[in-house]
Amino acid sequence: MPAVFIYQILTPLVSTRDLDPGFLVLDNSENARPDWFEYWPIRQFLLSKSLDENAFYGFLSPRFQSKTNLGAAAVEALARDAGEAVDVILLSPSIHNSAYFLNVFEHGESVHPGLLAIAKRFFERIGRSANFDELVCDSRNTVTSNYFLARPRFWREWFAITEALFAIAEAPSDALGAELREPTTYRGGVDVQMKVFVVERIASWLLAVDSSHRALALDPFAARSRIYKLPVAIVCDALKIAYAIEGRAQYKQVFLMVSGLRNTLNSWTRIASWFRSRRVRPFIDALAAYWNLRAR
Repeated sequence: MPAVFIYQILTPLVSTRDLDPGFLVLDNSENARPDWFEYWPIRQFLLSKSLDENAFYGFLSPRFQSKTNLGAAAVEALARDAGEAVDVILLSPSIHNSAYFLNVFEHGESVHPGLLAIAKRFFERIGRSANFDELVCDSRNTVTSNYFLARPRFWREWFAITEALFAIAEAPSDALGAELREPTTYRGGVDVQMKVFVVERIASWLLAVDSSHRALALDPFAARSRIYKLPVAIVCDALKIAYAIEGRAQYKQVFLMVSGLRNTLNSWTRIASWFRSRRVRPFIDALAAYWNLRAR
């Protein structure tokens, strides 16, 4: 069984009592670079530590358990039971918001206007694939909130790309760096720089473009709330997987059609569930049950 090193990040806003005692602690209480959010303590760790090539490493936020319904024991068991072929374990809870979009960068554009163009220029700058019209992110490769574990081979490739972005964003005279430093909307405010949300999408991009990294996803559509949004999201995800595997344009066309109708379809599902329609409510209840199954 592989060794497992999972760290929970200690920030100035929480105490060690707020963290899951089953995880290791990555101390970011000084918060030397708050503009980089979680990337800064992860960066300091990867720059200073030697990694066990066969082990899994993860760096999770203080709110991990409340957002995923997963404790340390469940996460460690999942990692220890993973086969040797698995390089990355995805722990994100419901990915329904990104499932409606072809990839995580299109989703990012919908909530952080300008992100798509900035990400495209970044990948072109470093000579990597930036064809976002064809990049498919589905439940097999989508990461949210850095909720993933990975072996060192993946972390090295991820870190090489994020460090390239770090260098550009830190360069005061670089035009692209200035765009990466621009504040964008986040939870009703505009005090978070665009670079944070590009970094958050690097893991998904790497998994989508490099199939040599084998990922295992844990219940990517388990959700605590807004269950009525899941059916359309799951249909969109299935169509994206079919398109990624088969390459048939019909799958992409139907995905775009269903995605475009999501607000109407979600509203209909919500109303039908309220009225306890026998054609809808039992399935919504079944989907809701997956949230509690995560904790087992």
